Amino acid sequence: MFSLVNLSVLVGLFALVIASLFDIRTREVPDWLNFSLAAFAIGSALMLSITSSDYRLLVNAIIGMAAGTLIGIMLFYTGQWGGGDTKLIAGLCAIMGFSYLDFRQGLLLIGSFLVNTMLVGAIYGLGFSFVKAIINFKDFKPAIENKLRSKQVLAIRITLLLIGIAAFLFLLATKSIEAGMIFGLAMSLFLFFYLWAFVGVVEKTCMIKEIDVAKLTEGDWIVGDIIKGKKVLLKPSRTGITLEQIAMLKRHRVKKVTVKEGIPFVPSFLIAYIITFTIGNWLAFFL
Repeated sequence: MFSLVNLSVLVGLFALVIASLFDIRTREVPDWLNFSLAAFAIGSALMLSITSSDYRLLVNAIIGMAAGTLIGIMLFYTGQWGGGDTKLIAGLCAIMGFSYLDFRQGLLLIGSFLVNTMLVGAIYGLGFSFVKAIINFKDFKPAIENKLRSKQVLAIRITLLLIGIAAFLFLLATKSIEAGMIFGLAMSLFLFFYLWAFVGVVEKTCMIKEIDVAKLTEGDWIVGDIIKGKKVLLKPSRTGITLEQIAMLKRHRVKKVTVKEGIPFVPSFLIAYIITFTIGNWLAFFL
């Protein structure tokens, strides 16, 4: 039983490595890989249940897959990631399983993986954005300068600066823990504001491009309405373009469309998966 469990974990790792390579190269995770991972997860759980005469192992895998599917669908329909990521998460959660007899224990592994994914994903996303900004520095530099000089953004910058100065003076005057927390919060707001401006400019200058309709793939995010003559053929969707819509654009002989390039997010799944099976929830470990 132990060796088969280890094999399942290794298969999940191998699937993530392959999925990451596909995601980086094509921005897609093929269905055959996702479905194969899910089939292996359920199949191995079935074998364990038969050999150990414990049906709970199969039920745990099915519940894990259901939980992963639910979480994936929620994030898919809010535009956080694509359909391939949703299917991949379902297969990974099936491998991890969810103990229905011990809810707290059931949350431990899947919960740690999801928390790790969010934390790693945030760092990974910022790193990816910095790389994009460096590669496209000629376009990024004037755009970020114009953004920071705009009247609305300038007013926010001045407001945050005044809040920071007031918090610092309050800290010097009282030297209390509460004042230190207030100053830390003020600095955090200042940092998050600049990160927000940075990410927004990177998205507009480095991640929006015009491509041929022939190169569209299911899930690509369209930017702006697609108009042919005076007719609006397609409006942007959080869930991305469908195969039927791509076919419709080809029928109307639309040559090019503007899309937003997504971040290849699967590598963050891979990193989070490795962290989960080595140290668990790394935030809790750090704290």
